[in-house]
Amino acid sequence: MNITLFGGSFNPPTVGHQIVIAQAFELIPNIERLWLLPDYQHSFAKNETLAPVADRLAMAQMLISKKVKLETGCIDKKMSGNTIEHIAYLKTKYNRHRFSFLMGSDNLRTFTRWPEWQNLLHLMTFYIYPRAGFPLEPLYTNMMTLSHPQQIITNISSTLVRERIKQNLDWGQLVPPAVAEYIRQKPLFLTDAYTSNTAVTAV
Repeated sequence: MNITLFGGSFNPPTVGHQIVIAQAFELIPNIERLWLLPDYQHSFAKNETLAPVADRLAMAQMLISKKVKLETGCIDKKMSGNTIEHIAYLKTKYNRHRFSFLMGSDNLRTFTRWPEWQNLLHLMTFYIYPRAGFPLEPLYTNMMTLSHPQQIITNISSTLVRERIKQNLDWGQLVPPAVAEYIRQKPLFLTDAYTSNTAVTAV
């Protein structure tokens, strides 16, 4: 089976994630399934406070569908967040599948800092989805950009959602409705220290 992997912290999942996932099935050749790979903890490149694992996992589940699966090995094994560790695990566990990897163009500028990045490119094709404000460069061998005249490209990100929540700005339309409800109920992202007794409203 041809499976495209889509990793991230999903802190929280956004409409941007939904847009990319939907268009992956339109633009990636021979794709049969897409697996979401939620991080257990941040890789070296991140500098944000993560919501609790259980909350991020619950929200990520709201993105799954008939062809979209949640693969939780990184969380189950409490992995480092380095992609090479996760890919090695998946290739051992699911050795009959053919994997590719989907990532945003915002990751290109730091890609050579990923542990064993050259080995990753040898193991599978990387499909690069454009992110508003981030050029499609530099590109390396076995990377392919995804483009179409009717492609939807946005600046919607988890960072944008978190910052708008903290600043009491309109944010509800930037996440799936079920995710917005979950954030309100917990609540999450009001500050970098998560609390459980303050209301959040998606306006």
